[in-house]
Amino acid sequence: MSDENIIARIRQGDESKLMAIYRAYRNDFIFWAMRHFSCNEEIAKDVFQVAITIFYENIMSGKLSKLSSSVKTYLFAIGKNKLHENQVARERDLKIQQFEQDKIKDGFQLENIEGETSEEKEGMYKMLEKALVELGEPCRTVLEMYYYQDLSIEELATKMDYKSTDSAKTQKYKCLTRLKKIFQESVPGIKNI
Repeated sequence: MSDENIIARIRQGDESKLMAIYRAYRNDFIFWAMRHFSCNEEIAKDVFQVAITIFYENIMSGKLSKLSSSVKTYLFAIGKNKLHENQVARERDLKIQQFEQDKIKDGFQLENIEGETSEEKEGMYKMLEKALVELGEPCRTVLEMYYYQDLSIEELATKMDYKSTDSAKTQKYKCLTRLKKIFQESVPGIKNI
């Protein structure tokens, strides 16, 4: 049976064709995903389930009526996109976790700044305050709440009216990155803060 006939049968409600596709490609996909995306088996299974669901929804909505490739290639392309999204999200989460681990009162490791005297460090704190002003809103408020007021990410998300704690973490990460850039540009010789 051709792929177009399979699509037509699924659209008519023949779930056995969808289950046959599921069984035919599931193990191949899991093996392929684990090999090419270094994901574990559970993630590969979940992504394949999502790919099958999207495939089915595309058929039923009319978005997919004719394939320019095989069903297997189509499913793997959906899965590849979803695995890539997962990988990007994992990398972003790792960066956020790294910032969480490096958290100190001011969000900077001032011991990396050249100059050992308390006077020089006091000058750096003043430059940091100036950089915070230059940073603007809402970033200034986000960083002040988190680092100075010691609010948790959950409290920050609530006070700043973010949809989730992940949104708050992402915003804090972006704000801290911008602040570091402003601070580095204003202080010659600063590299690893």
